[in-house]
Amino acid sequence: MEVDRLINNVCAALAFEDAEFLDQGGQKYVLKGKLSGAPSVAKIVPVIQGPNGEVTLKRAQREVELLSAVDSDRVVKVLTDAIEIGDPTEAVCWVEEFLDGEDLNRTLNHRWKESEVWPLLHDMAEALTACHDLQVVHRDLSAGNVRMMSNGRFVLMDPGLARHLAKSALTGGFQPGTPGWRSPEHVPGGDPVPASDVFALGILAFYALSGAFPIEPHCAQHEYDLALVERQAPSIATLVPEVSAELRTIIDTCLNRQPARRYMDGSELKVALETLGGGQ
Repeated sequence: MEVDRLINNVCAALAFEDAEFLDQGGQKYVLKGKLSGAPSVAKIVPVIQGPNGEVTLKRAQREVELLSAVDSDRVVKVLTDAIEIGDPTEAVCWVEEFLDGEDLNRTLNHRWKESEVWPLLHDMAEALTACHDLQVVHRDLSAGNVRMMSNGRFVLMDPGLARHLAKSALTGGFQPGTPGWRSPEHVPGGDPVPASDVFALGILAFYALSGAFPIEPHCAQHEYDLALVERQAPSIATLVPEVSAELRTIIDTCLNRQPARRYMDGSELKVALETLGGGQ
């Protein structure tokens, strides 16, 4: 299906008005427009016929299902059901709330102050708590999936690769995740758990403060995988000596190589932040 015709069909199916192209990333097209007069974004995922297309369709449907179930201001809200376009299905689409600001990967071009990192940790711990309470592991908490709002708050997006712990994973033995932002459990043969999301958040905080990854991803895949499994990330204090003891404890615990020695989920991390972070 040609892109222009696809967009026209999507807008008609969603009753999405004043659409303009906003972004393209991964497998999605993103449009900005209005739904019932309110600023919104439409997301479109093309579906290629065949087994891979079936997986793509199910992932998109699951993303909308999860977003509909999560009730948190720190997780993007979905405004419609997932709607299939074409027969056979050529794309699936839905509408989400419009988030101003920009993705985190566009704000990490300078080292953040400690006072900027605490809100990131607090907001993402709240977002993860909302997911983990539903037994959902995000599995791709990367800089591109966190939105930094103009008011300084942070919102978690795109749980399309998430896994419900009580259900079988669509991805089988393959563990998704963005290089640089993966946990040891993302290595093939591993099993991402809520503590894996905590590890990824630790990477975000580490990178924001230092401008470096705790485990360097720019190497051969097998070398990166081996480092994730066998190498303990350095303490953030080795790169940022001036970091407070409280923030060092939070980040270093998030980045423990062994999941049992991290905060086990968003809720436990949230309690630690409230205890150590105080009014930050």
